[in-house]
Amino acid sequence: MLVAHLFLPVLFVFLMLPGPRNLFDDPYSTVLYAEDGQLLGARIAADGQWRFPVADDLPYKYKEAVILFEDRYYHSHPGVNPLAIVRALWQNIRARRTVSGGSTITMQLIRLSRKGKPRTILEKIYEAVAAFRISLAANKQDVLRLYGAHAPFGGNIVGLEAAAWRYFGRPPHDLSWAEAAALAVLPNAPSLVNPGRNRELLLKKRNRLLEKLLQNGRMDSLTFSLAIVEPLPGKPNPLPDIAPHYLEAHRSEDISKASKSTINLRWQKQSLEIMKRHQQQLAANKVFHSAVLIRDLHTGEVVVYQGNIPCEMDPSGGCYNDMANSLRSSGSILKPFLYAALLQEGELQPKQMVADIPLWIGGYSPRNFDESYKGAIAADEALINSLNIPFVLMLRTYGIEKFLDLLGQFGFTSFNKAASHYGLSLILGGGEVSLFQLTEAYRRLALPLLPETVADEFAIDAGASWLTLNTLRELNRPETETGWAYFGSSIDMAWKTGTSYGLRDAWAVGITANHVIGVWAGNADGTGRPGLTGVAAAAPLLFELAQMTASREAWFQMPYDNLSHHTVCSQSGHLASMDCPETETVIGHPNGSNSQVCPYHQLVRLNAKQNRRIPASCFPDEAFVMKPWFVLPPVMESYYQRIHHSYKPLPPIEDGCEDGQAVPMAFVYPPPGTKIYLPIGLSGSQNQLVAEIVHQNKEATLFWHLNGMFIGTTSHSKHNFVLSPGAGLHELVITDMDGQSIRRSFEVVNRNRTIDE
Repeated sequence: MLVAHLFLPVLFVFLMLPGPRNLFDDPYSTVLYAEDGQLLGARIAADGQWRFPVADDLPYKYKEAVILFEDRYYHSHPGVNPLAIVRALWQNIRARRTVSGGSTITMQLIRLSRKGKPRTILEKIYEAVAAFRISLAANKQDVLRLYGAHAPFGGNIVGLEAAAWRYFGRPPHDLSWAEAAALAVLPNAPSLVNPGRNRELLLKKRNRLLEKLLQNGRMDSLTFSLAIVEPLPGKPNPLPDIAPHYLEAHRSEDISKASKSTINLRWQKQSLEIMKRHQQQLAANKVFHSAVLIRDLHTGEVVVYQGNIPCEMDPSGGCYNDMANSLRSSGSILKPFLYAALLQEGELQPKQMVADIPLWIGGYSPRNFDESYKGAIAADEALINSLNIPFVLMLRTYGIEKFLDLLGQFGFTSFNKAASHYGLSLILGGGEVSLFQLTEAYRRLALPLLPETVADEFAIDAGASWLTLNTLRELNRPETETGWAYFGSSIDMAWKTGTSYGLRDAWAVGITANHVIGVWAGNADGTGRPGLTGVAAAAPLLFELAQMTASREAWFQMPYDNLSHHTVCSQSGHLASMDCPETETVIGHPNGSNSQVCPYHQLVRLNAKQNRRIPASCFPDEAFVMKPWFVLPPVMESYYQRIHHSYKPLPPIEDGCEDGQAVPMAFVYPPPGTKIYLPIGLSGSQNQLVAEIVHQNKEATLFWHLNGMFIGTTSHSKHNFVLSPGAGLHELVITDMDGQSIRRSFEVVNRNRTIDE
């Protein structure tokens, strides 16, 4: 009966005890590993302890050392060793003090979970019962892993892995026998036996354990002789911090977690050194921050993540901002996606001529970066040179809302406002992207070219992808991109740069056969700087990173089934018309067969000398000839012929003939039906307006009339006129020597402030 009264409470306690999974509710450090298992970095747990999550396994040397030191019969008892308890009682009675507790590793695990409960007989009984229950519920390896993760190692260091890194600077599996033995004895009395003090006592305990390991055949005599002379660890070392911003991003997702990342440790370290070197040059221009992100093209895995420069290079504090995951103005870095989409829809041929002229659309007046105009340029050259005006016109053709949907298919999530919010400036940096999103989007641009992918999964097909990347792969870049001349011969890479408005953000993205490399440079606070461009600030870093990751694998194979041959006009790049004198065959998208036929070649009737035009309404006595002629609209022609001196304008009309067709002149400014805001200057007078006209005849004299009043003439191809119109509606009429006229209505609105307010 007495036995029953004693057994029932013990049974109740036994059944109510927690299982192995519920022993600890301690917070863990956030830990991040590289792809090879090396530690990238960690953040301290919420309770101020360096406590790594429970490892999958413990290293052999440590297991052998800790079992031999703490519990040599660990594998043969059920969590409690009666012989050890009896021996401990006898030793304590003889010494008349507590010299041994007789605890097994399992009982010590229970004591650790009890958080410093007083060491009484009742507590000892609890530990024994709990240890027995744990042994029934968990295998020996699991118990040992829990012990290894929660044993104290001095100070705020908890667990074997944290201790291995803090004391020895490497993972537990790389520890020597001497190091494993030192860590095996530390939890026995961490407050007294600390690597920073009581070193003689620690040395004796460690060496005694090494001798036992030798005696029990765990190591040979040579290994022992080398281990016994190894020095003890000194004060704890700082943990590695090789990918701090990536770790913080990981930490925000789960504050108590250990993860193995896809980071390539060697490249992560090398890329940091490359960044540091380039950052020294950028800092001379007061550009203090940069970021790098490299993805595996096939999997999308991040292999390099540099969210910003090291803080020792930037005492301002901006270095703590993760610029790889920050939203910044995209600049012109989105142009390849629009180019690819237009190719796929058959709206564009790679060599098709597009307009590059002064532009005003609903009050929006985009400019090219160098504020010059080429009049007309091939679409692929517009992409290579990153001209703004051609792509604004392309976006107007494609549609803003449609382009926003396309960007979403490429993985951009930051374009979450209506199309009216962005307008046509979307293609020039009117929206924001992050380097993280950008590298994934460029990866998706290349994915259709990989043999293992399925075509239906992508926003564009392999044909549009190949044509776009092949254009971006073009080595004939502007002379300002000097870095490419140096690196281009050894790197097979498609690449694009971008610069945001106000010179605040410099972008560069490259695609190789295996990787996507993204670079951002700028200031975290958004301060712009002269020379902060994608070409000057980001591309040189991109080139060197491409060298770091370069492989010998060939460029993407041409997707023949997704391409076709087209006969195009050699001069305009449009599908050839009957009037195109010279044609050539080019590779394009199959849908390109539906693109526009050349609109610039026309048959012109000329006199026998071919120096005068004879309109269809004119019937000359002399013989005439029909000849195809390349004719651009007046504004395009005006800028085009400044660069292309071989361009031949149409000959003048034969005397006595009239041309009832197009007027040979056009307004450059003011734009039609627009409101022009003219501020009041410091003197109190209204600023002036400069109107501009182009005429196909360089010798033409033009007569200017404002609101029905003659105001002057211009001649010899320089047709600019300074106007001083007051507030209100106005009409400007221009007449040439042949009596042909054009007119333009506009409205002037005064601003009620000075120009420098």
